[in-house]
Amino acid sequence: MNMVKWLATGVAAACLISVMTVAAQAQSDPKADAAAAKAEAAAAKAAAKARAKQVAAWKAQYGPGPYPDEMDAYLANREEKLREYYRVLYYDGEQNAVLNFERLGLLAMELGYYADAEKAFDGALDRIEAFYGKDKQAAKATSATRLEVNKDFKGEPYERAMAYYYRGLLFLRKGDYDNARAMFKSAEYQDTVSADETYQSDFALLTYLQGWASHCAGDKSQAVDSFAEAAKIDAKLKAPGPTDNLLVLSELGNGPVKATDGQYQEKLVFREGGGYTENGAIVTLGSGKSTRAWPLTPAANLYTQASTRGGRAIDGILNGKAQFKAGLETTSALATTVGSTVVQQLGGNMLYAQGAGMLLNAFSKTVRPTADIRMWDSLPASISIGTTRWGAAAAPAKGKSKGKKPSVAKAVATAAAAAWAMPSVSMTYRKDGGALGLVGIKPLTASAGRCGIAWSRSRSVQTLSPLAPGGNAKVAAQRKQDKAVWAKDEAFRATLR
Repeated sequence: MNMVKWLATGVAAACLISVMTVAAQAQSDPKADAAAAKAEAAAAKAAAKARAKQVAAWKAQYGPGPYPDEMDAYLANREEKLREYYRVLYYDGEQNAVLNFERLGLLAMELGYYADAEKAFDGALDRIEAFYGKDKQAAKATSATRLEVNKDFKGEPYERAMAYYYRGLLFLRKGDYDNARAMFKSAEYQDTVSADETYQSDFALLTYLQGWASHCAGDKSQAVDSFAEAAKIDAKLKAPGPTDNLLVLSELGNGPVKATDGQYQEKLVFREGGGYTENGAIVTLGSGKSTRAWPLTPAANLYTQASTRGGRAIDGILNGKAQFKAGLETTSALATTVGSTVVQQLGGNMLYAQGAGMLLNAFSKTVRPTADIRMWDSLPASISIGTTRWGAAAAPAKGKSKGKKPSVAKAVATAAAAAWAMPSVSMTYRKDGGALGLVGIKPLTASAGRCGIAWSRSRSVQTLSPLAPGGNAKVAAQRKQDKAVWAKDEAFRATLR
């Protein structure tokens, strides 16, 4: 045994001596240290030079950026099925941020990447709220001497309302009924405001969903009021049963399309979306003996929401700007004419009068009222809705706690126990009562606490291009020459990284 200990001690000592020798050699060789430092500095300098050369080449090809290596680093940790949408978001910058966040959020929601969906919609809503916030006067969305498509996209009232609608559904999914109700209320508000005016709310579904969130939160009074208000707008929307705990939503078809009209293409008009035939849906819950099926109730038509204000049909948006331009041209011609006919009265001011006419005419030519037709193209044509009562777990028995307050952990456990299992959900899409061979997307289903939600779409977002329609190539090229835009977009990208 002593021999073993002696050998072990000897080996350890030898190892220690070896380590100390190597360390001493390293410390006693300053030339090696200097050479290593010099080589490292040279490598860094060469890398910086190569990087500068590469950036110069990219700048010639891509303008101010972003550049491929930056983009690759940003996309590396994104979900593969979402990467092309993230690429567009990063590349487009602040100008299209709201639109790209909305399109990304809806795709992520469809694919079940709910954290991505929540973050994307929050990004859109932060910008909408800053511009159209209810607690401040809405900023003007127009400028008489600037192309509409050159501005940061915020969307038309129905588009902004739908961004809040989807965020509300995501809150319902998690059982956060208070925040869901706040989202639906904000959605209703956004549907009533434009750049210059406010209108009476006519989006009954949003009012109904406020009632549903209140119903699930146990706020009976607010629920009753909201359901009654929704029924005033749309009599088809009947209040759910007092014990209903499952909300079903089905989105059908392709949403409204934007187009320009008018002498100067100044008018934004809306067309009904095409490429679909479905106009109804039947939901089937459960299987076997517990199967339940019924047709959903039409609750919203997005073309109607786009093409009306306060329930009244509109001819188009930006009519005021076109009239303003025509008015300027009339004033210009009048000033020149007056300058000719009253020359003797004006005396030496003849040139002044004609000059004023030319100045007004020149100003009128700078007014470029082209309408902005960037649009949220993944929205549906219509939304149908239904509610029912589905079996839920019995509430936990109330026991005495001997005067002690229940712990946070116990409260969380109790809430979890109250959650109930969702049934299987499937949709049959119809045209005028006849079934179609249309599959649609896999429904989102969730139950949290008192209520559950099932949400589906007849048309998948995945069939669309990652690039939003309605962009203007000329504007994009001009933005590449604007250093203020570069800085703004870089600040935006920094928030994404």
